Amino acid sequence: MMKPVRPDTHTPQRTPARTAVRHRIGCVSYLNAKPLIDGLGEEPGIAVRSDVPARLLTDLETSEVDIALCPVIDYFASPTPLVLVPVGGIGCEGPTLTVRLYSRVPIDQITILHADTDSHTSVALAQVLLSKLFGVHPRIIDYHARERVAEGKIDEAPQAMLLIGDKVVTGSPLAVQYAHQLDLGEGWHELTGLPFVFAMWMAKQGTDLDDLPKRLDARLDANLPERLLIAERYAEAHGWPSELAEHYLVDVLRYRVGRLELEAVARFGRMASELGLVATPGELRLYDGGGAG
Repeated sequence: MMKPVRPDTHTPQRTPARTAVRHRIGCVSYLNAKPLIDGLGEEPGIAVRSDVPARLLTDLETSEVDIALCPVIDYFASPTPLVLVPVGGIGCEGPTLTVRLYSRVPIDQITILHADTDSHTSVALAQVLLSKLFGVHPRIIDYHARERVAEGKIDEAPQAMLLIGDKVVTGSPLAVQYAHQLDLGEGWHELTGLPFVFAMWMAKQGTDLDDLPKRLDARLDANLPERLLIAERYAEAHGWPSELAEHYLVDVLRYRVGRLELEAVARFGRMASELGLVATPGELRLYDGGGAG
């Protein structure tokens, strides 16, 4: 009779498949992204990497992440062919509350605009709106607003500037100091009648995302009804009054990407191309489940 074989205690044990990272996701760290990603980091096989919008494209192009919530202008400007993955984005239909142009002079007299470097899309949108609505084409100067907010120097800001993100709400005496202001989402809606999409999920063309789009879609489905709780959970950490955070996530922002949102992305690409901000708007390539657009 054969003796039972004892397990080799020196044989390395395999890591269970459920703990292996299969999907690497790049996303912004702002309050506005929480309904898209809250809870994703706890799902098996997923790792979420946070960065500012302007750096997410590099993370995607260098394959540091498989999918990223990139500024939509990057889709048109990237030398790397990308595909849009329309299972969620950050947009609005009217005011944004967090993308705002401030000026000490009437907006149609702006000649130099200091622009927040955190978002490529917002800088391009500001130029589109200034051209189309006000007939001006100011010189754009990079403005590192995050560092100035952290140093308490936002009140030393120049004659006209563009700010994005939580700092617009949390930062300050700007409303008093700047008599002339423009919410960029409101300006776009006035110009086109369309919603605006600031960022969408994107991947490099040819990438096989497997079940990730379905998982992102399911996470958004689960989080949208919980936006009040999400606002309550994260408002303080981001410096937002809780009631304003609730209004922002529930009433102001749009997270679904449908026909009108894609139409808005395409029109924005054409307008940016007309101003020479991107070489060509190109066509919209949507992820088809196998990586090709």
